[in-house]
Amino acid sequence: MGLIQKFTKDLSSRRAQHLVYLLHIWLCVPFLFFWVLDHRTTKLLQPQIVFQLKGLVIGMIAYMIVRTWLAYVDPPNLKWWYVFPPIDVGVITLLLLTTQRGPMSNITLLFFLPIVQASGTLNVRWSAAVGLMVVVGTALSTLTADPNIALAAPTNFRELLHDDPLNVVFRVYFLLIISSLMAYQALIAAGFRERLGVAADRNRIAMDMHDGLQGHLIAIASQLELISHVALKDGPRAAELAQEGRESARQAADELRFLVQRLRTPTLASGFVGALRQYSHNICDRHSISLVFEVEGTEEAMELDVENALFRIAQEALTNVVKHANAKAVTVTLNLSGTKARLVVADDGCSFDPTLAPEGVGLESMRARAITCGGEVKVLADPMNGTRIEAVFKRGANHA
Repeated sequence: MGLIQKFTKDLSSRRAQHLVYLLHIWLCVPFLFFWVLDHRTTKLLQPQIVFQLKGLVIGMIAYMIVRTWLAYVDPPNLKWWYVFPPIDVGVITLLLLTTQRGPMSNITLLFFLPIVQASGTLNVRWSAAVGLMVVVGTALSTLTADPNIALAAPTNFRELLHDDPLNVVFRVYFLLIISSLMAYQALIAAGFRERLGVAADRNRIAMDMHDGLQGHLIAIASQLELISHVALKDGPRAAELAQEGRESARQAADELRFLVQRLRTPTLASGFVGALRQYSHNICDRHSISLVFEVEGTEEAMELDVENALFRIAQEALTNVVKHANAKAVTVTLNLSGTKARLVVADDGCSFDPTLAPEGVGLESMRARAITCGGEVKVLADPMNGTRIEAVFKRGANHA
């Protein structure tokens, strides 16, 4: 795995991208020599045009040599993906103007090279600008094309294969060149996407630790400091603080277990659902609360931010049950059927009247987490029948 990562990293460097692109151009250069020296070309074009064409080809070779040297040296201030595509379009346009073949010539296929090169920047505006340059170059070659030369070309594939096999071979060969170049671009894009995913995962883990583990550890430190002050003066209060510290430590351990389990496995069935089930059982067992944990629907992978929001909402709901509900039983239901993920946490404890009691920070935090992921949270509180908290999120890449 390390060799694959190193190989991908080496190929995605700025210098490597330029050299790989130049390699594909150099693979097309031999056909320019064959085409200029081919007797069909000299028969089709005027001697003066052939002379100019030979000079242009020599100039193109010199340009490629200088550019290859620059790619090898790789000066840091040279933004080659913005500098060279316009030059390439200009060179190809000049080649079309010199040969007077117009846009029907195989030379126009070379326009694909600067277009692909510009697309490697992942800049839509620049890619569109290079595409516009290609359109202008094609239009110029159309206006100056010699109709006699254009009409002299074969009219079907059989005639073309018989009269001009070099062009047929070049077309097939060029398709292979473009396929190879696009495969390389796809490799670069895949590596870029993977790096973005790793960065997003790091940020998400950092936020999880900041919101969960760090808070618990700060609480433990504060409780230990209080215990050191009141231990000799107020034994019962010190014991109470010690119990709160133990609970904070257990919650921190549950949080860490949840994060580790999600990092170990990417699948929903053994990752998120397993971690949520274990967390729910741990907190309910410690407080002698009967738990029913149910999963409905197909356990398929969800977006990590949705999984994180569901876990945090379940965590906050279960914490409220432990602290305020005085409940004997709680039911956690995770419904994953259809295009939505629905989490329901219902208890049989003493609830509150939502028309009289204002919502606390915990409920506000649940709603805020749901909104950031395009979901919603509903709270159904009945003083006689307990509290039911329901969170709903869309599933899929475009859930937000």
